[in-house]
Amino acid sequence: MRTPNCKCLVCDKPMYRRPHELLKVRHVACVDHRALAQKISGITEKQRAGLSLGSTKGTNHRTGYVHRSESKIKASMSHKAWCAANPDKVRARGEKNRGNKHYNWKGGVSRINMAIRRMTENRKWMDAVKLRDRACLVCGSSDHLESHHITPLSALIERHGITNISQARECESLWDLDNGTTLCVIHHYKEHRRRYAN
Repeated sequence: MRTPNCKCLVCDKPMYRRPHELLKVRHVACVDHRALAQKISGITEKQRAGLSLGSTKGTNHRTGYVHRSESKIKASMSHKAWCAANPDKVRARGEKNRGNKHYNWKGGVSRINMAIRRMTENRKWMDAVKLRDRACLVCGSSDHLESHHITPLSALIERHGITNISQARECESLWDLDNGTTLCVIHHYKEHRRRYAN
């Protein structure tokens, strides 16, 4: 049994606490009187500020916290599983935040060409084309691959009269894999008559 070095704030029961612990706390209490001791000693201004911040909407005390890669993978798998199990909810959530319903809507300032290139469907199309070819069809390189439209995207937009994202999503010609080919970044630049600078 260690020699007591402090007393309970409520019942004066002799207790032992490590010296470095005593430097951190404002009071010492036995198990039976912890809640009462907290009421007696009250809270500091720093604690009060922290509590008010925590109850404020939009605050995040974990800002700057770096998650482990295992945690990121686990969260990603869980989110993908939920999305696969609830496609209707995912679609409804997308409709709720799309276009002029989005908080950052600025009246449709993006050109339709750029808007289509940012779509998830476009990313899936690009990945599918690269997965099919696996190498540049000009030089055979497998480094820095990009998907190239055989018929330009601007021509497809004009041909089908696409003016918004909903029309683009429904247009099957935009997502036709036969209209795509895989090129390395250098030959993709050459195809569009642009100069590639490393």
